[in-house]
Amino acid sequence: MKLTGEKMTKIENSIVRPDAKGRVNLGDFAQGVSSYRIRCAENGELTLIPYAEIPFVDKWIFENGELLEKVKQQLKIEATNASL
Repeated sequence: MKLTGEKMTKIENSIVRPDAKGRVNLGDFAQGVSSYRIRCAENGELTLIPYAEIPFVDKWIFENGELLEKVKQQLKIEATNASL
Protein backbone atom coordinates (compact mmCIF):
# COMPACT_ATOMS: atom_id res chain seq x y z
CA MET A 1 0.00 0.00 0.00
CA LYS A 2 1.46 3.34 -1.04
CA LEU A 3 0.27 6.67 0.29
CA THR A 4 0.29 9.76 -1.91
CA GLY A 5 -0.39 12.75 0.28
CA GLU A 6 -3.52 11.69 2.13
CA LYS A 7 -4.84 9.34 -0.58
CA MET A 8 -4.21 5.62 -0.79
CA THR A 9 -3.29 4.56 -4.29
CA LYS A 10 -3.86 0.86 -3.67
CA ILE A 11 -5.70 -1.18 -1.09
CA GLU A 12 -4.34 -4.59 -0.20
CA ASN A 13 -5.65 -7.30 2.06
CA SER A 14 -2.97 -9.40 3.66
CA ILE A 15 -2.92 -12.03 6.34
CA VAL A 16 -0.20 -11.76 8.96
CA ARG A 17 0.41 -14.17 11.78
CA PRO A 18 1.82 -13.18 15.14
CA ASP A 19 5.05 -14.83 16.26
CA ALA A 20 5.46 -16.57 19.62
CA LYS A 21 5.69 -13.20 21.39
CA GLY A 22 2.57 -11.78 19.69
CA ARG A 23 4.43 -9.57 17.21
CA VAL A 24 3.42 -9.14 13.58
CA ASN A 25 5.72 -8.04 10.78
CA LEU A 26 4.14 -5.27 8.67
CA GLY A 27 6.91 -5.36 6.06
CA ASP A 28 6.39 -2.81 3.27
CA PHE A 29 3.20 -1.53 4.91
CA ALA A 30 5.39 0.19 7.52
CA GLN A 31 7.60 1.99 5.00
CA GLY A 32 7.99 5.65 6.02
CA VAL A 33 6.06 5.17 9.26
CA SER A 34 7.69 5.78 12.63
CA SER A 35 4.81 4.71 14.88
CA TYR A 36 1.17 3.61 14.92
CA ARG A 37 -1.83 4.44 17.05
CA ILE A 38 -3.94 1.32 17.58
CA ARG A 39 -7.72 1.35 17.88
CA CYS A 40 -9.40 -1.78 19.16
CA ALA A 41 -13.11 -2.24 18.45
CA GLU A 42 -15.40 -4.15 20.77
CA ASN A 43 -15.37 -7.08 18.32
CA GLY A 44 -11.55 -7.29 18.57
CA GLU A 45 -10.86 -5.68 15.20
CA LEU A 46 -7.66 -3.63 15.24
CA THR A 47 -7.08 -0.50 13.19
CA LEU A 48 -3.56 0.88 12.80
CA ILE A 49 -3.25 4.64 12.22
CA PRO A 50 0.23 5.48 10.88
CA TYR A 51 2.32 8.42 12.11
CA ALA A 52 5.48 10.00 10.78
CA GLU A 53 7.19 11.90 13.56
CA ILE A 54 9.48 14.87 13.13
CA PRO A 55 12.85 15.36 14.83
CA PHE A 56 12.68 17.45 18.01
CA VAL A 57 15.07 20.04 16.57
CA ASP A 58 12.56 20.75 13.76
CA LYS A 59 9.51 20.89 16.04
CA TRP A 60 9.66 24.68 16.44
CA ILE A 61 8.90 25.20 12.74
CA PHE A 62 5.59 23.33 13.11
CA GLU A 63 4.72 25.26 16.25
CA ASN A 64 5.11 28.60 14.42
CA GLY A 65 2.13 28.75 12.03
CA GLU A 66 3.34 31.84 10.17
CA LEU A 67 6.79 30.39 9.55
CA LEU A 68 5.33 27.03 8.53
CA GLU A 69 3.16 28.72 5.87
CA LYS A 70 6.20 30.58 4.51
CA VAL A 71 8.14 27.32 4.29
CA LYS A 72 5.23 25.61 2.47
CA GLN A 73 4.94 28.51 0.02
CA GLN A 74 8.67 28.41 -0.70
CA LEU A 75 8.55 24.65 -1.28
CA LYS A 76 5.71 25.12 -3.79
CA ILE A 77 7.71 27.80 -5.61
CA GLU A 78 10.78 25.58 -5.76
CA ALA A 79 8.73 22.60 -6.97
CA THR A 80 7.24 24.75 -9.74
CA ASN A 81 10.67 26.05 -10.76
CA ALA A 82 12.12 22.52 -10.77
CA SER A 83 9.45 21.31 -13.18
CA LEU A 84 10.19 24.07 -15.73
